[in-house]
Amino acid sequence: MINTQELIQKLDKIYGTGNGTRICMTILPGILADFQKMLAASAPGSPVREEYRLEDGKGILFLTGIRKASGEIDIEAKLL
Repeated sequence: MINTQELIQKLDKIYGTGNGTRICMTILPGILADFQKMLAASAPGSPVREEYRLEDGKGILFLTGIRKASGEIDIEAKLL
């Protein structure tokens, strides 16, 4: 699953200490909602990959997810 603390630390490095939490709380929910719609439309067991560029171009969030036959969703995130 997504390691939110790791994402916050990386966002802090990009935008300055303390800003990672704010950005994570405002941007991440919309990105995850969009990505979960893509996962819901995918076949069970088929991996889904998407990249989301931050508006200012300072980073790219890579998401990889899979919807299991049981309906459980696993998502991994990487910020570069």
